[in-house]
Amino acid sequence: MGAWAARVFDDDTALDFLEEQLIPRADPRPVMQAAFKTALAADYLDYEAGQAVLASAAVILSAKTGQPLDDDETEARIAWRKGLATLDFTALAELGSKACLRVCAKSSELRELWEEDAGLFSAWIGNIESLASILKQSCAT
Repeated sequence: MGAWAARVFDDDTALDFLEEQLIPRADPRPVMQAAFKTALAADYLDYEAGQAVLASAAVILSAKTGQPLDDDETEARIAWRKGLATLDFTALAELGSKACLRVCAKSSELRELWEEDAGLFSAWIGNIESLASILKQSCAT
């Protein structure tokens, strides 16, 4: 594994999903919806599916708030992100929030991996629970 830290895009897999699945689309909502539905339907949520949920949720929140996705945004990524501001993510808010909480739940590979790092686990789960809560609040209105 490459990068690994408590923020969503501190993980290479989340960045890969962003770069390969979301950014190539002017309207990434169908990909996000599929990621959320896959997570909510899974008996056991694998690592990549969990990262797809977190990346999607973070992009929605960024589109709504205008906050950067990470500390290293390129001009192209900034332009793409700003273009998302015209899209309505309201229909994905509840689904995305629930999917984030699914990533934090038992039978989630991502949670299991984070539990192995006692020092960062509480920061990671706090970040994800906060993302779920803020996403629900900011997009539900």
